[in-house]
Amino acid sequence: MKKSLLATLVLSSVFALAACDQASKDQVSAKVEDAKASVVEAKDATVEAAKDVKDAVVEKAAEAKDKMVEMKDAASDKMTEMKDSASDKMTEMKDSASDKMAEMKDSASDKMAEMKDSASDKMAEMKDSASDKMAEMKDSASDKMTEMKDAAKEKAAEVKDAVTK
Repeated sequence: MKKSLLATLVLSSVFALAACDQASKDQVSAKVEDAKASVVEAKDATVEAAKDVKDAVVEKAAEAKDKMVEMKDAASDKMTEMKDSASDKMTEMKDSASDKMAEMKDSASDKMAEMKDSASDKMAEMKDSASDKMAEMKDSASDKMTEMKDAAKEKAAEVKDAVTK
C-alpha cells in the first residue's frame, strides 16, 4: 500500500503540476493576448489621434485660408471705398473750385462793366464840361470881339470926328 499511496501521491502531484503549469501557461497566454490587444489598441489610438491631428491641421489651414481671403476681400473693399471717397472728394473740390472761378469771373466781369460805365460816365461828364467851357469861352471871346469891334468903331468914329473937326 505504500507503493500505491506513493504512486497516488506522485500521480496527484503530476496532475497538480500539470494543472498548475497549464493554468500558468493559460495566464501567460492571456497576459500576452492582453498585451497584444493593448498594443493593437495603442497603435489604433495613435493612428486615430494622428488622423484627428491631420484633420484638425487641414481644417485649421482651410479656416486660415478662408480668413486670409476674407481679410484680403475686406482690405480690397476698404481700398475701393477709400478710392471712391477720394475721387468723390476730388470731384467735389474741382466743382467747388470751378464754381468759385466762375463766380470770380462773373464778379470781375461785373466790376469791369461797372468801371467801364463809370469811366464812360466820367468821360461824358468831362466832354460835356469841356463842351460847356468851350461854348462859354467861345461866347466870352465873341463878346470880347464884339466889344473890341465896337470899341474900335467908336475910336474910329472919334478919330474921324477929330480929323473932320
